[in-house]
Amino acid sequence: MPDLTRQDVIRILAVTEHARLSGVNLSGLDLSGLNFAGADLIRANLSAANLSQCYMRGAILEFANLGGAVFSGANLKEVNLKGANLRGADLSKANMTDTNLYLTDLEGARLEGVVGFAR
Repeated sequence: MPDLTRQDVIRILAVTEHARLSGVNLSGLDLSGLNFAGADLIRANLSAANLSQCYMRGAILEFANLGGAVFSGANLKEVNLKGANLRGADLSKANMTDTNLYLTDLEGARLEGVVGFAR
């Protein structure tokens, strides 16, 4: 069960410019269309979450569990995904320009139409 609801996350993002959500469990939540720019999501659990159309520029998702998450059409420009688990994630049509993918597990991830990513 997630630690927070979508409404809780919306309230946190509304009152702080660089939200600190490290280690939080947001698995399975519909967070589509939210603005996570600059957010600290280090070691957060976002597995199976819907993050489609999210604006995440500059967010830090080091070692986060993003397995099975949906990032379709999301802006992941300059996001730090170092060591993140993206197994089976849907990254189709996401902007991944200048994204840090060092040690990131992309096995089974959907990468169709991704901008700024070369296999």
